[in-house]
Amino acid sequence: MDFTMDSPFKRAIFIVIDIAIGILFLYTAFLYLPELNQQSIIIYLFIIQIAFFITFFTFRKQHAYRLRSVKKLKNPRLQENAFEFSGLLMKDYDYIRDTLSQAMNDRHTMVNYFLIIIGAIVTIISTNLSTESFQDPGTRYFLKILAYSINFIGWIYFMKVVRLRQSWHGSALAMNQIKEFFIQNGRVPDDIARSAFLWDTKTVPKAGRKSNVFYYSAVLISLIASLALVFAGFIASPAKTVMEIPTVSWLIGLYHFVFQMFCYSIFLDYRTIRR
Repeated sequence: MDFTMDSPFKRAIFIVIDIAIGILFLYTAFLYLPELNQQSIIIYLFIIQIAFFITFFTFRKQHAYRLRSVKKLKNPRLQENAFEFSGLLMKDYDYIRDTLSQAMNDRHTMVNYFLIIIGAIVTIISTNLSTESFQDPGTRYFLKILAYSINFIGWIYFMKVVRLRQSWHGSALAMNQIKEFFIQNGRVPDDIARSAFLWDTKTVPKAGRKSNVFYYSAVLISLIASLALVFAGFIASPAKTVMEIPTVSWLIGLYHFVFQMFCYSIFLDYRTIRR
């Protein structure tokens, strides 16, 4: 899934496709196959998607980190005194380094907590599945609520992964901003000084870059949340065994997974504002 959502046009196309697929699901659930009882799942999915878009359009600019252009000192006398405040810069550098490391640690801890919570809920579900009470309407309703809970918790943790990735990227940009200042105002020629660093303000990995621990954490959370919707569809349907899960329930789960992966890119590929 190596895609980007870094332009208003791409996001607009995605919204149009999302609405079209949503209408198709509504038609299927309410008119074409109403006997499968998937209506509540479609309504829940719509509410979640609307909440996501409201969140994106409300907060997208608050995490669009702004980079300042580094100014180079030309007066030799100023150059001699340029680094009298280097101690302050280094303290800021240390703070940024700590926040960057904390984002990684928080991601690891958060995913572990998520798996523990999901493990506890799955244990409750499996216990009910192994008993005759599974056919009881009250039990099935309770299990459906648990499935919705897994999906909702998954969304919360998914958004936390996105926010931690934004935090990591902001810290990386700030760190390279300080490096660029020292490169341009140091005594070593700029091109030689830059050769010492792998990353600078232009080459730092993009926030929406795939194939990293943040992305794989989001994939794991999205997969579990999507399977929870499939299970909710199974519980709501007349099916009595897992092998009888309706095709539309699998399609809803697949669509939810793809939608969430696009959401990851929508937030993280939003272009930063430079000045």
